[in-house]
Amino acid sequence: RHRNHLGCMSLAPLPFAPLGVLRDFRSPDFATWGTAARRERNGVMLLWPGNSVDDDQVKYTGDSNDRDAVLNALGGVVPTATIAGYHSADVNLDGTVKYTGPDNDRDVILQTVGGVVPTSVRVEQMP
Repeated sequence: RHRNHLGCMSLAPLPFAPLGVLRDFRSPDFATWGTAARRERNGVMLLWPGNSVDDDQVKYTGDSNDRDAVLNALGGVVPTATIAGYHSADVNLDGTVKYTGPDNDRDVILQTVGGVVPTSVRVEQMP
């Protein structure tokens, strides 16, 4: 798990060793539990971003949606405002919460739910 990302886990239990065991969740060959638990970008598997509400799903619309959490982090009034720092609403992890304009956090949420139907929901693949 990572802040404002949906978590994922391995398909099978992994053994522990005294010095630890490296498991590369970035590899497309590493099996994870559930369906579409990670997203692919340039051949690397990544966690799904956009969970600014800190629950088990990413929602663009509806009750407790992640898009409104981005606007609320900015004060909820001026959508062109930005804030810098470590915030759960900074879903693209660039150090700035931004609702509109290039590299905004709102678009990341829409892309996570599919980018076409804003009422879709991406659900975390954890038991």
